[in-house]
Amino acid sequence: MSVPSDNHESWPQAEAHNDADVWAHHDPDFVLIAEGRPPSRIELARERMLICRLYLGLLRTITDDYGAEFAAQSDSLTLRTIGIYVFLRTVMCSPARASQIAQALKLPRGAVLRRLQELVKGGYLERVGNAYRVTDKVNISDLQTKLQRRIAMIADTAKKLSESTLRN
Repeated sequence: MSVPSDNHESWPQAEAHNDADVWAHHDPDFVLIAEGRPPSRIELARERMLICRLYLGLLRTITDDYGAEFAAQSDSLTLRTIGIYVFLRTVMCSPARASQIAQALKLPRGAVLRRLQELVKGGYLERVGNAYRVTDKVNISDLQTKLQRRIAMIADTAKKLSESTLRN
């Protein structure tokens, strides 16, 4: 099945209905509009919309899971990105130093240090020598259900992208 990209055809009604299940825990902004038409001036508009929607949906679930204090931060995107990177390094049994984080994420070291201090103060990270790792605070309630929702978001987006006109 070929799904319209950035042409003027309508998106299928069934696609919007299927989205309702996967994106049910989000605002209506995250559901495709059944009869929507992306602007023809934006190349690959539909595919880019799907990736943006996935990215925003995943970021929102992190805020929902870990509390409004993330959203209240002056630069919560950087804070979350650093937290995710430190989580990844912790899971890999390799605590991360501020300089490694700054280099990997292409962020100024000073900004990374400030965000690391905020995460330590919030109890999400702990310092181990000159490196950082996540604390047990990452073990949130109902984690399995929340992860299943994220996996459904990713699978839904991957399916729609694989059906797109990008295939060679």
